[in-house]
Amino acid sequence: MKVSTSSVADAVTGGRAGALDLIQLGIQAMTQSFTRPRMHERLLSEAGVRADRASIIILFKLGHYLDNVGTMRITDIAALVGVDTPAVTRKIQQLEHQGLVSRCVDPSDRRSVRIALTSAGREVLEQVMRAHRALLDRLFAEWSPAELAEFASHLTRLTDSLTTEVESYRD
Repeated sequence: MKVSTSSVADAVTGGRAGALDLIQLGIQAMTQSFTRPRMHERLLSEAGVRADRASIIILFKLGHYLDNVGTMRITDIAALVGVDTPAVTRKIQQLEHQGLVSRCVDPSDRRSVRIALTSAGREVLEQVMRAHRALLDRLFAEWSPAELAEFASHLTRLTDSLTTEVESYRD
């Protein structure tokens, strides 16, 4: 879905409401584009990685959160991914069989298991991240450094606002 020049002009003349409508359309278009199965398949192909979407999502979550905590419980991974614990348990078993994650006993609760990325899991994640970076580089190829920096600044501000909003729902 492309946004036309006339849509941008309408947003400018439509004030805040018009601009918000255009932002909403843009976010919807990006979400649809980035979550398409073919996009996922292409990125993994470019990365030289063979994995399903669920595996990559779990590796991303582990990669992001494990930098802070080292290991995670399966129930915590399930909450981050937004699926039930048995589904994550099965996926973790597959990833463990592939050598991408490892299990260890939780020292605070010996009945519980914690999950860690292996070096092979980190390498797969890095390959996928390089493919994502290459995609972004293609998407922003025509942007000047100043335009890119300004967009990054606005996107960071939006992300911070969204994070604050979502965190307020927990209370």
